[in-house]
Amino acid sequence: MKKRWLIGLGVAVPLLAAAVYFDPSCTLQGVLKRESFYLGRSTTYWRKALSDPTPTTQLETLKQLKDGGPAAVPVLVELLKEERNSNWEAAKVRWLAAEILGQIGPEAQDAVPALAAALRDHDAHVRAVAATALGAVGPAAKEAVPGLIEMLKATSTEERLNAAKALTRYGPEATAALDALQGLLKDESAEVRWNAAYALGKIGPQAKAAVPALIAALKDEEADVREHAAEALGDIGPNATQAVAALIEVLGDTHARVRRDAARSLGQIGPAAKTAAPQLRRLLKDEDQKVRDAAAKSLRQVEEASRLP
Repeated sequence: MKKRWLIGLGVAVPLLAAAVYFDPSCTLQGVLKRESFYLGRSTTYWRKALSDPTPTTQLETLKQLKDGGPAAVPVLVELLKEERNSNWEAAKVRWLAAEILGQIGPEAQDAVPALAAALRDHDAHVRAVAATALGAVGPAAKEAVPGLIEMLKATSTEERLNAAKALTRYGPEATAALDALQGLLKDESAEVRWNAAYALGKIGPQAKAAVPALIAALKDEEADVREHAAEALGDIGPNATQAVAALIEVLGDTHARVRRDAARSLGQIGPAAKTAAPQLRRLLKDEDQKVRDAAAKSLRQVEEASRLP
């Protein structure tokens, strides 16, 4: 009996190996591993396709997975979760999966837990791409906010930047990030600094505590930082009344876009900005049309708000 069993096993193993070898869709492997399927192909198939050295094959694979939308999400989640080792190819599959989930956007909300977990991946690029993807999924991914806040403290500039960008999508849900974002207004990277300012603005009125830090950022050496700090103060609105004097000073900035956003923000702050009326009137003759338009609109806002009982 034992001999027959061994003979049967000796026949079955080569047959099974042959079935796996001659199964390009990796169906049998997928079934044995209890994997998800998309377009009739298992996660194992898609992992191999993403690792294919042929550029055309890889591009077609990326397109197929992106075009699949929600139907491709289960496979992408499995690709994001597996093979968390130091192998570069394995890491590449994970960050490609995260990238595609971000491209799918809000329809990939079922992948949020996996993307949030990927913020702790040992590979820095996987973490950064996961942060970007969570931002693309949007408010539905608010459970990832604590992980994104932690990433704001990362040593990698790419991670800090991507986390700040992602948090711009959460509005008031990102209020817990106030302290960390304020800290990034002094980051060594100008791109990180202006994205931190932008994220603070998107939190809105609840970012009132960040007003002093944003006022200081109006004097940053980089115009992009000054521009977005001015914009953020306008997004905070009437809660940013203490920024009026600083914004009036910025109306004389050498960069048109900084003058434009400072003018806009004074209008958004409202009645408390009525002292800016003379400077706003001078900007009606600015050399830049967008600055002139912003000044005219803000002047109307300030004057109308001042007339309200």
